[in-house]
Amino acid sequence: MSQIRPGLRIALRVGCVALLALQSVIAQTGVFDWSSASVRKLYPGIQHAEVRTESPRRLRLECVRIDTSTPGLDFRATPRAEAWIPDQAETIRQTTRDFLTSARTAGLPMAVAVNADAFSPWPAPWNQPTPTNLQGLAIAEGTLVSPPAGTPSLLVHKDGTLSMAVVDPAADLPNIDTAVSGFAFCLENGHPLPSTPEYNPRTGYGLSEDRRWLTLLVIDGRRHASLGCTKEETGDWLRHFGAHTGINMDGGGSATLAWWDPEDAACEVFNQPVGNGMTWHDKDPALEAAHFRPTERANGNSLGVCVAKP
Repeated sequence: MSQIRPGLRIALRVGCVALLALQSVIAQTGVFDWSSASVRKLYPGIQHAEVRTESPRRLRLECVRIDTSTPGLDFRATPRAEAWIPDQAETIRQTTRDFLTSARTAGLPMAVAVNADAFSPWPAPWNQPTPTNLQGLAIAEGTLVSPPAGTPSLLVHKDGTLSMAVVDPAADLPNIDTAVSGFAFCLENGHPLPSTPEYNPRTGYGLSEDRRWLTLLVIDGRRHASLGCTKEETGDWLRHFGAHTGINMDGGGSATLAWWDPEDAACEVFNQPVGNGMTWHDKDPALEAAHFRPTERANGNSLGVCVAKP
């Protein structure tokens, strides 16, 4: 497995220090300012923001916002396994990095990718491309990959519009081009939903009230450097970044957010995943600082966003 490349260039980080300090204070109060000078434009219609907090606990958040009205925007999801067996071998697991890189190799202008649904069986070899069964609705280029299972889905309609809904197992789906699913809603009508108190790494998808803006959020966890969030807090962060509806996706060691850096012609993972399942928050912080290395899990499926080169 390839090593995660160093974070964003030093010059960019230096320019962000003042704003990150401010965001540490405001945390989830108010609404995030996407016009700030520290927000990075990755591609047309795609922005990226980093947030670090010390209160109510140490957190490392990576957030990408997508303007779905951008001309030429296209969404892709992990396709069916070649030897597809529904409810058994629906996809072949791969890291989100490999999902993005393979799309680029195939000629797709994929700009951003993020992990999506949970999968089974688990535990499984964390970094190996094994056949797997997804836990909810998945559609790739109009082809059903996994049937609905009563969990909420991000739906990309053939007319380019997006929605979030729980799809009835008996529903007809001819107008859906792409779909991926998560565990449960964590934000409804602008209100975070109550949850149990466990802190974990999280992946959240959010959609603005007018359905124009898609938010992809990854929160690192299980480390001293970033302790993780509850499902309710994930909803609150999605609201902070401008979402009105949000889904708590597969998290834990699966949580991964990546982008294609056109300058280096390589994939960069924004966050620091714990894909091998190891936890560090119960160990000495100095041990973590000296020995922690991000590890990327082979996930059941991922969502990619394709857009023309800037």
